Amino acid sequence: MLVENKIVDKIEVLENGCVQVRTRFDISKDNVAIASSFDRKVINPGDDFSQEDEKVKSICSTVH
Repeated sequence: MLVENKIVDKIEVLENGCVQVRTRFDISKDNVAIASSFDRKVINPGDDFSQEDEKVKSICSTVH
């Protein structure tokens, strides 16, 4: 059975207050990782981050 896991694996805060978030998507079959891909986004001060991961929301609340 194929399973997809979504993991926020990197959060960076820049000097200008932007928060960079990298999300890793792992595809596994029978508990063995067979593929991975990455997605990256930037959350600027003033952007809506209410739908983000709890860690990201906490960091954005503190930084912004």
